[in-house]
Amino acid sequence: MSVGCRICPRECGADRNNSVGLCGGGKAARIAKTVDPFFYEEPCLGDLAAVFFGGCSLRCSYCQNIAISRGQKGEEYSVDMLTALFDRITSNNRAIDLVTPTHYLEQIENAVNACNVRPRIIYNTSGYETEDAVARAAKFTDVFLTDFKYGKESTAARLSAAPDYPTVAAKALESMRELTPDIYETGDDGDKILKRGLVVRHLVLPGETDNSIAALDMIKQAIGTDVIISLMSQFTPNGVGEPKQRLKKIEYKLVCEHARKLGFTKGYYQEFDSASSKYTPDFGQ
Repeated sequence: MSVGCRICPRECGADRNNSVGLCGGGKAARIAKTVDPFFYEEPCLGDLAAVFFGGCSLRCSYCQNIAISRGQKGEEYSVDMLTALFDRITSNNRAIDLVTPTHYLEQIENAVNACNVRPRIIYNTSGYETEDAVARAAKFTDVFLTDFKYGKESTAARLSAAPDYPTVAAKALESMRELTPDIYETGDDGDKILKRGLVVRHLVLPGETDNSIAALDMIKQAIGTDVIISLMSQFTPNGVGEPKQRLKKIEYKLVCEHARKLGFTKGYYQEFDSASSKYTPDFGQ
């Protein structure tokens, strides 16, 4: 790791050879859990195994994976260990779903380059990325699975202490779209699999309909509507931060209607009863 880490937009400047950054990441990649197989992502991504990295640069108040995004939970992996894990997943004919990977981008780059067979990589990110990090990740990423959380600076500031999120995420989204045009392949069961490309996800938060509408407007402005979007209703209060209430059905309906009005036709809507703990893996105590 280089001294003075600036891999994410926080640019905390930490010496991660000897300490940790604001993200909680140090010199070695820290993995909190591997789930193989993993069934909870969008079907167009095909067969997956998920690798959940510990720590996070965004640290949302409502984080569904708060058990691993804070503190030092997980096991440290050397590059050799990370390479072996990637090779094992690839040998099972599954893509590797890297969940919150960017603060370990350097370690992942080295591991992917050392793999026996090039792995298929899903880069599962909060969307709070520098353009440089996106360019680096694009060299080994098949599909960017990115959140676009906020369209309003005030909401981003209140819930993630990142008022610059809308601007930063829009630029990152433009880069992802430019670097990874959609390429589909028909699977053995006849379903279309996104072999390369972009999926944009947005979690609708209770009491934040205006933010969701603004986020959809920004996505359209940045990259148009010819993109797979996934509007999620699965918000579950984490018992620690805001929001503490449940999403209302009318809130989710309004956001979905706005997406249709804007012209988004490709993607996914969730059943409203998706708000449950089944979308949060058990990371232990």
